[in-house]
Amino acid sequence: MIIKPLWVRLTVAVLLPVALVTLTLTPIFTSHLKDRADGTRRSAEALLASEYDLLLRSMNESFNQVLATAEYPQLKRFLSRQDAAPTPTWGLASQNDWEQLEALFDTLLTHFGRYTRLAVVDTEGREWVATSTVPQLSRPPVADHGATTAFRKAMSLQARDLYVSSLRLSASGGEQAPATTVIDIATPIVGDTGERLGVLLFTLDWSRLTTTLPHALGEAPGEALLVDAQGKWLLSGTEGQVERFGQPLEERWDDAWSALSARNQGTVILEDHLLAFRSHDIRTQHYRSQAGMILSEAETQPWRLGILMPRPSLWGLLKENPVQLLAIALVYLLSGAFGVFWVLSNYRLRGLRQRALAFSREARQYAGEVQDLYEHAPCGYHSLDSNGRVIKINRTELDWLGYRADEVIDRCHYRNFVTPETRAAFDAAFQKVLGEGQEGSAECELLCRDGTRLPVAIQGKAHVTEEGFQYSRAMVFDLSERKALEEKLKMQALTDPLTGLGNRRYLEDQAVMEIARAERSGASLSLIAIDLDHFKRVNDTYGHDVGDLVLQAFAKLARQVLRDGDVLCRMGGEEFAVLLPDTNREQALQVAERLREAVATTPAKVDQDVTEDGALAYTTSLGVTLVSAREGSLKPAIKRADQGLYAAKEAGRNRAHWQPVSP
Repeated sequence: MIIKPLWVRLTVAVLLPVALVTLTLTPIFTSHLKDRADGTRRSAEALLASEYDLLLRSMNESFNQVLATAEYPQLKRFLSRQDAAPTPTWGLASQNDWEQLEALFDTLLTHFGRYTRLAVVDTEGREWVATSTVPQLSRPPVADHGATTAFRKAMSLQARDLYVSSLRLSASGGEQAPATTVIDIATPIVGDTGERLGVLLFTLDWSRLTTTLPHALGEAPGEALLVDAQGKWLLSGTEGQVERFGQPLEERWDDAWSALSARNQGTVILEDHLLAFRSHDIRTQHYRSQAGMILSEAETQPWRLGILMPRPSLWGLLKENPVQLLAIALVYLLSGAFGVFWVLSNYRLRGLRQRALAFSREARQYAGEVQDLYEHAPCGYHSLDSNGRVIKINRTELDWLGYRADEVIDRCHYRNFVTPETRAAFDAAFQKVLGEGQEGSAECELLCRDGTRLPVAIQGKAHVTEEGFQYSRAMVFDLSERKALEEKLKMQALTDPLTGLGNRRYLEDQAVMEIARAERSGASLSLIAIDLDHFKRVNDTYGHDVGDLVLQAFAKLARQVLRDGDVLCRMGGEEFAVLLPDTNREQALQVAERLREAVATTPAKVDQDVTEDGALAYTTSLGVTLVSAREGSLKPAIKRADQGLYAAKEAGRNRAHWQPVSP
């Protein structure tokens, strides 16, 4: 009769403290889990933005290359000659034009590497010029394209309009080459008087394009999704993706497809993943390209791009810190022991005093652990009075700032730790905490004792009683990793991966600042366009690996020769450019001549099996011009420098040519 009530009390004594501890810890872990989820969401959105921008930039570059090639005068002359003849002809003039066009197409295939086939078709659907990664005959036979969709669609378009086909599987090389995915881009070729001469067809290697995206390079966690309007899988550039190409996304991620098809963009939480996504319709969203109109199959547009990341879980959060998990288990064990002790104390009157002392020690230990959890939490905690003075702050945040508790508590106003540039955001958030909303958040930078700056996110909330506002409580999260990731992605978008130099976009960004500075100060600003002479011969003779070594050797040598402040960039292929601040015509020509002479006398170091002495001599041609501040951008100067470069090549190469600014 006595045992049964005792076990009932023991059960209640264990379950009640466990429930109380759970209620106490739930808000803390909920906050930690929310912060981790927010970080995952921000990472997914940052990676999505990078994926989207790089994909859009690559497509627009391809569109612009097709349009630029269609304007090539020799191409129009070749087709005009065929159109003027009663029957297809192949005279000496046509043979010369064909050989030069084939050389141009070979250059595009070799230098850009993103195309598998380039073809020219006349108005009757006959193929006259074709270049591909598959070996061709000495002169391709005339093939009929009249029935192909790309030809028919392109023939119905106006000048500078494009037709983009749906993605399809194709071979990327010889008979034993693996399957790849390609996309056809076609545009009409229009003569100088507006007559329609034929169609230019570029076949883009989609698999190779997608391997340049961050998810394929392994630069960030998460999985990329890319599907068409029907939900069919479009990615094929990474391992195991070709077999999945064309399969419906809903077969693998039904909930992901439901989210993608419901809205154009957004971030959604799935069962155990977080999905950030956005749509892009190349038919309407091609404003960054030079195309007038883009036509494509209706069932393929828009494309839907998404980043799928694992959703943070409570168990995963606990496993990251075994000490924290052990402390929680210890807290539960102590709370259960306290309940059992309290029940048994009723039955053991003799040991009441001793057990009370033991309970006091255990309570102090429990309080110390809770205090330790607050002091050494993975985020900062602080409390402020109504004037913004610090009345409580944990050890984590003090370590970030580099101060002791007695130097801060009741002595400093928190806004003094905020940098002047972000202090307005902090003040606005603190006023929201003091106002009716009683909550506020802001992203700020903290000024640490050693002079460094720490990017943080602050989330504050007011503690209010019946007597009114008592103090604010705020959590502070370190944003250093996120800021570093954003800076890394930004730098990768502005850097040439082979040479480590800035790319064309980086040059244009620097030019905006230098042109504005030159306009204010009245100083001269010059530009040098550089091209490695006979570089195609190097690639054809020794291979592209040796060509890459030559490009890297030039970049290293140019850095040594150029002055501090000169901006050296790789424009693409073997083309480079140098922006020279505070440099007039005579100084610019001196710099160009010094660089030309250094290249001519410094062979590139290659392997011993390439040349006997392991060195490969090469030269450069340079075009030099002034950048006029009144032109507003760098494009006119680039055009002039290219003209000077062509003049240097026509004069025999290995020289610098000055190109004056037109009056």
